[in-house]
Amino acid sequence: MEFFNKLGKKASQTYQVTKEKAVNLSEELKLKGKISDLKNKIEDKYYEIGKIVYNEVKDGKDVSKDEVISKCDEISNFKDQISKLEMDILAIKKVKKCSKCGEELEADAAFCSKCGAEQPKVEKIEIKEEPEQTKEAEVVEINNVEEKNEENNEN
Repeated sequence: MEFFNKLGKKASQTYQVTKEKAVNLSEELKLKGKISDLKNKIEDKYYEIGKIVYNEVKDGKDVSKDEVISKCDEISNFKDQISKLEMDILAIKKVKKCSKCGEELEADAAFCSKCGAEQPKVEKIEIKEEPEQTKEAEVVEINNVEEKNEENNEN
């Protein structure tokens, strides 16, 4: 019997580890998809800037700085979003990047395995999780449940 208990515990532990890895992989893929979408938006903005500049020059006008600057601001905003998503991916993978060469390292690594640079200590890597919403139930009416159970048992 002890063998089956140990086997059950081991199977449960293996399931939990596998489940955690699957969830992390799923989250990482979602974040990479968002990054890809943002990179496509950046390319679209580059195209729009080029089109604006071309049309202005073609028509013999001075290039409208305001229009180009607003597109550049949008590109900067997208790049900031990408940086945040990349940090979230590192947190999911429980790694950090070397402060000197950018190599991925274990979160607690004191030195880079590639360039040897000393790494700043990371206090804690935290993955943001959405809190589960709890639903409240309201008991509307309870009508003599015991009496009804007794009636059913008599029949």
